[in-house]
Amino acid sequence: MEKGGKANALERLREGDFKVPTFFVCDRSWSSENILQKIDEKLPHIAFFAVRSSAKGEDSKNQSFAGHFYSAIGVSKERVPYEIQRVVASFGGTSGSVIVQEFIPSDLAGVMFTEVDKDTVVINATVGLCRPVVNGEACDEYVCDKNGIMLNKTIQEKIVELFNGEKITTEITNKESLGVSDIKQLTGLATKVQKFFGVPQDIEWCFKNGEMYVLQSRPITRDFSVAKREYFDSANIAESYSGIVLPLTCTFAKMVYEQVYKDLLRMSGVSKKKIEQHSTVFENLLGFFYGRMYYNMNNWYRMAEFVPGYRRNKQNFELMITSNIKEEVGTTIKPSLILKILYPFIVATKLAVYGITTAYFKSSVKKHLSRLRNHDFGRLTYEQCIGLFESLNKKLLRRWYITLENDFFVMTYLGVLKRMVGEKDLQQVLIFPSKATEQVSALASLSRQMNKQKVLWQTVESGNAEAFNGELLHHQEINLALKDYLHSFGGRFANELKLESIGVDEDAKKLLIVLRAYRSYQPKPVATQAELTLPFFKKIIARIILGKFKKYASRREEFRLLRSNTFAMVRKLFRRMGKILAGEGAIETSDDIFYLHLEEILAPAAKTNTDLSKKISEQKRLYASFENIIPPSHFSTINNQPPSVKNASTVESNMIHARPASPGLVRGKVKVFKSFSMPSRIDFDILVTSHTDPGWTSLIALSKGLIIEHGGVLSHASIVARELGIPAVIGATDAVTVLQDNQIVEIDGSSGTIKMFGYAN
Repeated sequence: MEKGGKANALERLREGDFKVPTFFVCDRSWSSENILQKIDEKLPHIAFFAVRSSAKGEDSKNQSFAGHFYSAIGVSKERVPYEIQRVVASFGGTSGSVIVQEFIPSDLAGVMFTEVDKDTVVINATVGLCRPVVNGEACDEYVCDKNGIMLNKTIQEKIVELFNGEKITTEITNKESLGVSDIKQLTGLATKVQKFFGVPQDIEWCFKNGEMYVLQSRPITRDFSVAKREYFDSANIAESYSGIVLPLTCTFAKMVYEQVYKDLLRMSGVSKKKIEQHSTVFENLLGFFYGRMYYNMNNWYRMAEFVPGYRRNKQNFELMITSNIKEEVGTTIKPSLILKILYPFIVATKLAVYGITTAYFKSSVKKHLSRLRNHDFGRLTYEQCIGLFESLNKKLLRRWYITLENDFFVMTYLGVLKRMVGEKDLQQVLIFPSKATEQVSALASLSRQMNKQKVLWQTVESGNAEAFNGELLHHQEINLALKDYLHSFGGRFANELKLESIGVDEDAKKLLIVLRAYRSYQPKPVATQAELTLPFFKKIIARIILGKFKKYASRREEFRLLRSNTFAMVRKLFRRMGKILAGEGAIETSDDIFYLHLEEILAPAAKTNTDLSKKISEQKRLYASFENIIPPSHFSTINNQPPSVKNASTVESNMIHARPASPGLVRGKVKVFKSFSMPSRIDFDILVTSHTDPGWTSLIALSKGLIIEHGGVLSHASIVARELGIPAVIGATDAVTVLQDNQIVEIDGSSGTIKMFGYAN
């Protein structure tokens, strides 16, 4: 009898003590009587069987013939001879034998490739029986390293087959098929089976009542690569870079993120060599789709692997940015043994001297910014602009890792607080003073001072910037107060980190609108922190942790203001470069520079580059096509393919469920802001928008409630709302498209609910 490759492989597996369902091999010439007699002899207590082909050449090193020949599962004893004849008929002229095997009515099943791309295991799995996977139908896919660490996974809605004790039934499920322990068992099996046969294997497997079975195994006959799934999340980056972001800002941000995080890890004890070995991680921390900016979560997770405590670092990072994605993408980077030993001492040393470090950093940044403000940018040549950018990068941006160390402490203390007080009560204790309220107070004070001066206020009311600046010269005290405000907050305005934005320091009309809005502003009483309801000793510890958190969180807001003012100087420099390029005829208008990439404008030959105008025209056409696209806030993709775009949502009920951000209950009239604008009069109660950044502070303070589509507990809107006692919710999906101006809603900042009513008269 010529057994064929499949039968030979099963016999070898059985001899190697792998758990294989009981089976025997029958010749194609056996009679029905011989077959039933063999079943009674070899499988006496089995009620249902699997009948499989084992043709000559099947499951060999050169060919698998997968799915080519007939097979049957869940076969009753009396039907086995009939099914064997169907298998034999499928052989055609090919010789071979038939396997009669105990049928396992599995709970989980699938197919596994033991080696792909040299060090990767790929598992296709489903709930119930394996046949849908073998037939190529929808299933879950897990890509792991050989230790069972997840690199990425795809969970799908799938049709599954279940055996109910008599027959096979089907149903549709979204249930994920495998858990962590299942994957560990399977990757362990992959290593053992591959070692046993000496070549990578394609294994069909199943689980029943926790027991793992090998149903068959054959060599992988063709090399292939698995496409890596990448996850992207706008999370809190949309707070800094909301909506469409032009190429110069994108490439500048990409450069800053890359070098600052490299510096952070280098100062945390990771060797420069190791960082450069994984340079692609840092080069791709950001992703760009439809002109929008996203975190590449795969690389943020990988970056967390460089230092000890990956699991804690990952969870704290997800909490801090309010991540929509919480995936396992694999731990392929390991901290060195030396770093594992020294890391606690490095962190302790940083903590001990961090007050001195930050004081020096803030003083140094403020000095550099002061010198830059007094710099005459209008006299710079193009070569001098490039030199000044390199100096600014070296003296300011390359030291910005210090702010990330502060973020690390914020992230750590926030994680501890969440575990101690619970997520529900977390927002009640996250109230701390920030630069935002200083800005609001300064604006209100300026507006009141100007309102007392009749002629000056008339220029404010008129919106005539030239008349305002002329009259301001007659009011020295107010002029000095305004200069102090612009010195401290001039870089803070909506979309302040977009280099293409025009700020209040460049356009006085914007400032006049804000001053008019604050004429009758009444400061809100600063919210008080809720008392911790914890056992005595736990409360003492929580208070200490909370105090530490507030210190670092307040400092984080200071650093964000310094960042805004630093970006204001970068913007001023790039605008000067744009004017020079336009003057040389390399580009049409000075603002066209924002459609170029950073490396293009830093090239000394940029002034004579005749291709820049053509590239700008192409970029403008591309970005114009992005205008009406609503991309998802988070998604996964393969091979960097753009995500599917969203359609406007509708709500069937009168309620939207969001996440609480600032406690309190308020009912009032809605105003939807698709982008920042200071209205001529405040005729609304509740501000609704997709994202905010620190530049929205002046508008937030004039609102009685906030509904934000994206953001987290440490987003700027949440911080300001809690400090000013403004009820707020975040994560209100599609609120901008569902809610409409003048609609009456009630928001509960403690539960995250939004109730919708009619419209104001």
